[in-house]
Amino acid sequence: MIKKIDVHQPSCIGCGTCWVTNPELFCEDRPNGELKAAATGGMLDDEARLRIIADGCPTLSIQLMNGDGEIIFPTAEQLAARDHAADW
Repeated sequence: MIKKIDVHQPSCIGCGTCWVTNPELFCEDRPNGELKAAATGGMLDDEARLRIIADGCPTLSIQLMNGDGEIIFPTAEQLAARDHAADW
């Protein structure tokens, strides 16, 4: 069960898709002057929608966590594929 949403800011490209379409869950952030997304702390009861939102992030920077704080999305395999694709 999804209990928390977070954003892995180092991989976020600041495209804005998450905060424009889901302002209750995400907002703009500017750490070190770079445009990034941040989680607002909001939550939805609709797990299917949360997975669609997270899957829509082009860099898989939206993390869905269970009650123990473990990342359940994206999977380790998805992150490895993302990192491999970005490894020039």
